[in-house]
Amino acid sequence: MIEEIEVDRIRAGKFCLRDLDDEVVGDIANSIKGAGLLQPVVVRPLSDGYELVFGLHRLQACKRLGWKRIPAIIMKASNEEASLMHVIENLQRNTHINPIAEAQAYKLLIESGWTMVQIAEKIGKSCSYISDRLRVLSRLHPKVRKKLSFPRGKTHMTISHAEHLSLISDPQQQLKFAKIIEDERISVRKLERMVNRLRRLGESAPEGCLCRRCPYYPCKHIIKASHMSSSLVNRSSYREELSPIWKSLLNLS
Repeated sequence: MIEEIEVDRIRAGKFCLRDLDDEVVGDIANSIKGAGLLQPVVVRPLSDGYELVFGLHRLQACKRLGWKRIPAIIMKASNEEASLMHVIENLQRNTHINPIAEAQAYKLLIESGWTMVQIAEKIGKSCSYISDRLRVLSRLHPKVRKKLSFPRGKTHMTISHAEHLSLISDPQQQLKFAKIIEDERISVRKLERMVNRLRRLGESAPEGCLCRRCPYYPCKHIIKASHMSSSLVNRSSYREELSPIWKSLLNLS
C-alpha cells in the first residue's frame, strides 16, 4: 500500500548497490519540481520507523526540495527479500551497481538457504553469473576488490576484468595483473588470453615471460633464459606459443 510518511523516519538500507550521485539527485529534483514524484519510494516497516528498499536518489531529491513527507510503498520483507528486491530493481533499470555489494547480497541469500538456481531465476540471470560474482567476492585479493568500488572513470578495472583475475589462485599474481590492467589499460579480451596462458602453464611460468613482441603483451618485463626451466621449454605446446625472439634466445627456432 502507498502512504505518505515522514522522510526523517526513513533510514538507508543495509545494502547500497549504487553510490549516491549528486548530479542525478539534482536532475531528479528538477523533474519532481516540475512534474511531481511519479514513482513512490519503497520501504519496509521497522520498530522505530522504516528502512529504504529502493529509491535512494528520489528520497534525497525530495529532501533537497524541502519535502517533509513522501509517498512510499510499504511492504513487509525479510532482510534477504529486501536485498534481493534491491538487486532486481537496479538490474532492471540497467544502472551501474557495485558488484561487490551485489555479490554480498547473493552470499547472504545463500547463507539463508537459497540456491544459486533460485537466485538466478529471481533476478533473470544465469547460474554462472551468480557464481562469477561470488568467486570475485571470495577469491579476489582485497586490494583488487577495492578498485571495483571506485567511482566510474576513476579506474580501468571492471567486473569483467575482476572475474578473470579471480580465476588466478595466487593473490600476488592477481596484484601483478591488476597493475598491468591499470598501467596499460588492457581490454578484457587481452586479459582473458593472458590469464588462460598462465593457467595452462599451471601458474608456474617464470616471472615476466611476456614481452612487447609477444602477442600476449602488455607485460613489460623481460625474461632471462636461465630462469626458464628446461621442462617448461621442452613442452611442445609452450614451444609453439613462444614469440620468435624467445625462440632465438633459447635456441628453439
